[in-house]
Amino acid sequence: MDANQVLVEISTCFKEAMRNGIGAEGLSFPFDPEDIVDDGLKDICRRLSAVFDMINESYRYAELLARGDLKAQASRTNIFAMPLKGLQSSLAHLTWQANQVAAGDLSQQVHFLGEFSNSFNLMINSIREKKIIEQQFKLITEVLGEGVFLVDYSGKIIFSNPESNRLLGYSSSEIENVLIQEVIHKQQLDGTLYKPAENLLFDAISIGINYDDEGAFTCKSGFLMPVTIASRPVFKDEKLDGAVIAFRDITEQKKYEQSLETINKLLETQATTDALTGIYNRVKFDRTLITEISKAERYSSPLSVIIFDIDHFKRVNDTYGHSAGDNVLKRLAKLVGANIRETDVFARWGGEEFVIQVPGVSLAQTAIFADKLRSKIEEFDFSEPERITVSFGVAAFQHGDNGTTLINRADKALYRAKENGRNQVCHSE
Repeated sequence: MDANQVLVEISTCFKEAMRNGIGAEGLSFPFDPEDIVDDGLKDICRRLSAVFDMINESYRYAELLARGDLKAQASRTNIFAMPLKGLQSSLAHLTWQANQVAAGDLSQQVHFLGEFSNSFNLMINSIREKKIIEQQFKLITEVLGEGVFLVDYSGKIIFSNPESNRLLGYSSSEIENVLIQEVIHKQQLDGTLYKPAENLLFDAISIGINYDDEGAFTCKSGFLMPVTIASRPVFKDEKLDGAVIAFRDITEQKKYEQSLETINKLLETQATTDALTGIYNRVKFDRTLITEISKAERYSSPLSVIIFDIDHFKRVNDTYGHSAGDNVLKRLAKLVGANIRETDVFARWGGEEFVIQVPGVSLAQTAIFADKLRSKIEEFDFSEPERITVSFGVAAFQHGDNGTTLINRADKALYRAKENGRNQVCHSE
């Protein structure tokens, strides 16, 4: 085989490789150099065959590196593999640096891969800044006196600060990836479970709006903790990403409010209740009478007033003592209270005098009702004395009346009942 034949064979081999690629089989030298007779040409073909082998090895080496096999090897004498060895070394070092970053070492910098180095270093700087922000956020939430949650747009908890864990009794790992509306905020203050359409906090999280209100969070122990809740949406690249939720335990505040409410009710009761008989006093009667007169004036509805007092009550005190007199007043209040409607207002007017508001009832009907009360009282056994009698005055609301004019007419009717012999009912008209 002469030189021209050698060149033709090698050219054909290269054309085939350039057309179809090297492929899995690689470049195959087209003939055995040992078949060449000419020693000079034989030597050249031997070197060309070695070049073919180096190309094949470099190709396989590059393929392994491309697949991420950083342990691939090529012979030291392969001149085509030298740049790939340099790339392999750089990639191995970069892998080590990436592992260091993953372990938390954000001091790593790359300076040997050109533009990739710049991108890598920018990424590290970004992570470092984010880490600093996260550390600052963690420090802030740790010293806050309020519980803080970070949730995604579905309400899934992705962060809880130490105060929230302390207040609710959960560790961070116990509530991580848990939906807040299914565990933490699933009940109302009365213990009933929220229906999906009723959970306003969840709605605020899912649509990305502010939310401020009082509610209840369920502790790990099952205790319902009254809390104030503030939720603010978080956006990433102008898309809703979740929310930050801050809450504060207001258990003591609620206890204080309930105590204050109880005290106020007690004070109101004391201010409007007669201490001896337990029925309303004159202050309460006057307040309710103003309201009833307003209704009667506006709707032209009937309203009557009864005023009565015990006949010869001074004799009771003089004969049996003031203690017996007090007992008579208490028994009388109990007896009358048991024989009036819930809508009627019964009060002690002063001394042995009592008054009743009778809304919605005419003068004639009220006079009949008063006479029935008179009979019951006359027949009742008061022990000391056994029997007492009571005189009644009745008046009905007239257009233009106020509390004073209405009571005055009833009082005049009572005066006539006294003058006429007591133990009877008189009305103003």
